[in-house]
Amino acid sequence: MRRFVFTFGFLMILVSSGILVFQWMGFTTESAGESGIVEVSQDYSIIHKGDTFDVTETIHFPSGIPSDPLLIKWPVGAGNFACNDKEENNCLTKENGEFYVKTLNQDLQEITITYSLKHSMKADSVPLRNWYPVLSGVSTLKTDIELTEKSLRNGKWIAGYPSSNHKKLDYIDYYFFSGRGEPSDLVWTKESLKESRSRAVKVLTGEGDPVDLDQLDSFETADGFVTVLISKKIKPFKSPHLIVLNDAYGEEVKRIRQSLLYQTLSSRDEDAWLKELVVSILLNEPPNAAKPAWAYKQLKEGLSPSEWDDLRDRVRNQTVDRNMLDDTVSKVTGFNCSFFADSVKGNEHPFLILKASKPIIVNQKSIQLSYVSYQQKEYVQFPEAVEAMGIEMKELQPGVYFTTVEGNTLRFYLNEDYFIYNEENYGLLGKPVQTIGDTTYMDVHWFEKLFNAEVENKKNVIEILKET
Repeated sequence: MRRFVFTFGFLMILVSSGILVFQWMGFTTESAGESGIVEVSQDYSIIHKGDTFDVTETIHFPSGIPSDPLLIKWPVGAGNFACNDKEENNCLTKENGEFYVKTLNQDLQEITITYSLKHSMKADSVPLRNWYPVLSGVSTLKTDIELTEKSLRNGKWIAGYPSSNHKKLDYIDYYFFSGRGEPSDLVWTKESLKESRSRAVKVLTGEGDPVDLDQLDSFETADGFVTVLISKKIKPFKSPHLIVLNDAYGEEVKRIRQSLLYQTLSSRDEDAWLKELVVSILLNEPPNAAKPAWAYKQLKEGLSPSEWDDLRDRVRNQTVDRNMLDDTVSKVTGFNCSFFADSVKGNEHPFLILKASKPIIVNQKSIQLSYVSYQQKEYVQFPEAVEAMGIEMKELQPGVYFTTVEGNTLRFYLNEDYFIYNEENYGLLGKPVQTIGDTTYMDVHWFEKLFNAEVENKKNVIEILKET
């Protein structure tokens, strides 16, 4: 009997241990998946002839290709798409107008993507920007680029990486570039260039003497590398690795600082614009690109100066993604933020509308109301908040509201900067009643003043009381 009890107990310990190990493996696997970023390295082989660039991209995964399909965004003007794994299986699918990469064998650690690009060559310089596809959920740690040039023989291709080689052969020019991070933009120019170089910065000038690098000494300890091309013959642009300027009057230092800081940040490749935004937040300088510039403007207008400073402190040394930024804005404001999550839902210009998640108590009763912060002002849902206080509100026609408070009449016009009090027009600097998102709200200041209410936004609850 004792042997049976001992054996049974031992078996139960084994079973329990097995369950715990299984659960732990499941937990760690899930956690690894949720932590999210798959770090890869990439090799590109580009053959250029005439107006066509034929590109072969090889992606090296560290420990097998993710099981979930990876959304792939092709560069503008790309065509002739193909994708194969090492076993020569097709790994490119198309669903609802979008392309996905998915392999049959998840143990594989390498896929090859091919495509072609058309680009006009009728100029003395050729910028090749945003020429590479972007895969969802992937962060590129290192990129090698081989470029075989069969047409443009009387000039030179330039990339932003520290490692570059150029061999001029009988019938082709051969280039090799290598560096950290995502692919660098490229530019070809006929100009004869002079080079000045420090540890973190290479400056190429088309005319005049090379730039005095004394002003670049502050970048000697920077973690990254930037190439700056100063030429009056090329349209200026800025990218994380390669910067093109028309002159050298101090602007290059600002651009270099931005690019080097960008290279210290980590994100998925599809979230590169968020890194541009974080760089601008840290440097307190508006970004140039439209998408991060819009987000920067919304944050600047939506956060108080102290909240802005708190945000700048909190985003330092963080992996950059939408969840991190939404969570950080929520922490500094005390309101729920979904601004960055909303930016992937097809709305390119969402507004920063911060929503309270606290219960709302009106005259000691819990009421379902929306309460938000927008452009540093707080708003309560209208007319529901007024009616929750026991005051009747009539909608005379769409967007026109009428009520009586202690014998005084009030009329509000949606999205107008005035209201009517006892048939007298009161013009305001703001809109007392307005649409924010898809809901109608009233400025809390005017709600308190016109309806004899007191609104307290406490730590765990929002209380609305009618003053007596």
